[in-house]
Amino acid sequence: MPSPAPAQLLSRRFLPYFLTQALGAYNDNAFRFSVMFLLTYQVGSANTGNVDVLMNLATGLFILPGLLFSPMAGHWADRMDQARLARVLKWTELALMATAALAFWLQSIALLMTLVFLMGAQSTWFGPLKYAIVPRHLPPGMLMRANGWVTASTFAAILLGTLTGGLLVATGERATLIASLLVISVAVAGVIAARLIPPAPPPGRQPDHAGPLKSWITTWRLLQRQATSLRQSMWLISWFWFVGAGYLTQFPRFAEDVLGLPADGATGLLALFALSIGAGGLLVGYFGGRRPPRALAPFAALGVAMVAVDWYFVASAPSPTLWRIGVDVALTGALAGMLVVPLYSHLQRASRPSQRARLIAALNVQNALAMVASSLLAIALFGVLGIDLPTFFLLFGGSGLLVAASVWWLWGGLQPKPHRGR
Repeated sequence: MPSPAPAQLLSRRFLPYFLTQALGAYNDNAFRFSVMFLLTYQVGSANTGNVDVLMNLATGLFILPGLLFSPMAGHWADRMDQARLARVLKWTELALMATAALAFWLQSIALLMTLVFLMGAQSTWFGPLKYAIVPRHLPPGMLMRANGWVTASTFAAILLGTLTGGLLVATGERATLIASLLVISVAVAGVIAARLIPPAPPPGRQPDHAGPLKSWITTWRLLQRQATSLRQSMWLISWFWFVGAGYLTQFPRFAEDVLGLPADGATGLLALFALSIGAGGLLVGYFGGRRPPRALAPFAALGVAMVAVDWYFVASAPSPTLWRIGVDVALTGALAGMLVVPLYSHLQRASRPSQRARLIAALNVQNALAMVASSLLAIALFGVLGIDLPTFFLLFGGSGLLVAASVWWLWGGLQPKPHRGR
């Protein structure tokens, strides 16, 4: 008899992996935002460099490895025992964080920027196995719940990492010491958790070794051979990251310029949005049934668009109603979580085990490009067209209407195919 669902999520088949990826996600964000906040307040106060340039450089250096190395990381995740790869990557993280302690002590901007790039590379190599390893240890009926927890932990890590960077600044001269001890401690905890992940040897035929260029070519060819429904699910996930990146980027300006909130108002919006995405993912994970309800995607996208309309009218009023804005932010996040968790679960079930990591790597590249496109479009909308912030959220969220209509048409009105008798 299979174990009850809570027992499976608390067993060695899931809990060590869950802690490993959650701790890693937190450390990524805690380190990156600690560097960015310290640059803002220490470099800015000392007038030793252009803070805006350094902040954008840090963001770019963290994202760049995902564009460069994701396909090669997917190949390695399909070639190696994924539990062993996770342990190697956690030891790598510990070494990088120990070096970060030295960089904080020396206050070396060049070394910190190098470490931001290397942490981005480490995260890139962990990315494909983050979702590829889950179906190796859990039955298909548990994927939705597991992915709900993974999604919730990812956005909680983004939130906590952001808060950590801000809180470190308040500690004054002890900030670098506290940051060093924190990131090293989290990395040690990740190493311990990774040691408990059960073996996950490569299933089926292993892919040939591929360098950076060859991995791009073979991953592209592999992607073209996949079922249309799988590729459509991947594009919908990328749309989720496109809209999410746009929203998160504009929250600070929106909180200050439109809502008139103090400096921590943007943190409140970020917290509400991130927690709502996690709540939506958990909700659909527990009540979505044993099979991923992929048909929920167009309804979730349509819901995001409808909420964006209310958001626009409330934010455009002379005195925006804060509780209405809060409800709109929470609904948008919950609907986004209900959109993305079934799609990841469908990708896990529809892909071959021997190819799954490479497909997830291709998806990670798509997601990174979607976030870059989101930034470029925002620059064009504000800089060229001169739109205001309420219109920005209306346009970005309203794109869900086009997504919903397109999916509805591509999926034939979501009607099941007629059953053919023998």
